[in-house]
Amino acid sequence: MIAINIVRLLHLMSYLIVTSQLLFYLVILGDAMKMISLNNYFEQRRVIDTLMTRRFRMIYYACLLLSLVTTMLAGIDPTSPFFISTMVAFLCVVIDVIIAQKKNIPLNSLSNTYVTGNENQEWEHVRNEWLKFIQYRGAFIVVGMTALLIGLVFE
Repeated sequence: MIAINIVRLLHLMSYLIVTSQLLFYLVILGDAMKMISLNNYFEQRRVIDTLMTRRFRMIYYACLLLSLVTTMLAGIDPTSPFFISTMVAFLCVVIDVIIAQKKNIPLNSLSNTYVTGNENQEWEHVRNEWLKFIQYRGAFIVVGMTALLIGLVFE
């Protein structure tokens, strides 16, 4: 039982870190990035993307792995709030990663080709698309985190 609780705690902590990053975009940074010039937006995206790629990749892998392990452990009782909440959270983080891989990461790569001063509608569209997919990802992760918290409360 202690091992399960340790895995649950690690899972909750990793999910919280992922949630906090996306929640920050949803609540503050997303709106701020819409208001700044394209030059500033793409400069910030390059810097953030470089740091995120190095630092955050392992956090996502850990969150995915811990979500899977926790869901498997909870599968002993598939009608329990523990299982249902971890399954919802697992599906949400998987969807988040799929959106990131299929949409945000390719847009990050495209953003890294931006040349300062090239403020046309095409680049505005790239910014809007990137921010749109960040909002989708944030919504899924918030649902997953909420499910985990509900599972803890109603267990």
